[in-house]
Amino acid sequence: MARGGMRPTAPQNNPMNVNARGGNGQSGDATQAAKYVSGLPYGEGQALMQTQQAAPLAAAPSIEQSSMPSGLASAAASQPVIPLSERSLRPNEPVTAGANAGPGPSMDALGLGTADANADMNFKAQLAEYMPALVFMASRPNASPETRALVARLRGMM
Repeated sequence: MARGGMRPTAPQNNPMNVNARGGNGQSGDATQAAKYVSGLPYGEGQALMQTQQAAPLAAAPSIEQSSMPSGLASAAASQPVIPLSERSLRPNEPVTAGANAGPGPSMDALGLGTADANADMNFKAQLAEYMPALVFMASRPNASPETRALVARLRGMM
């Protein structure tokens, strides 16, 4: 029997078994292992290692389908995935149905309720509260041109 070599089915080779926040992705991990960092000034590497051991990080929780709300999990499991290359299941309905553009019913047909008539006034009132902070951020020397343009546009809305 051959031994060693790459086994694609081994847990360490499964990309779905890697946890982005550390650990090996297994749900049974209680804590993340302490890791030694080399290249630090004299004594700091050992101090960092001792700090990690004294206050270990909890393992990242596993993401399972059982953690999804029950209605969402059952709905996701019961609906087939339809590729974009498939023919439309509603050939007589325009793709703009439900949007406020193009042919077909507008967003009112969705039955989501009417927009608040005072929504624009509420937005402007809330924006006025944040405007001093936004202007300060845009006036900083390291503010991006996009930030400055956005703040200028928001000021123009008021």
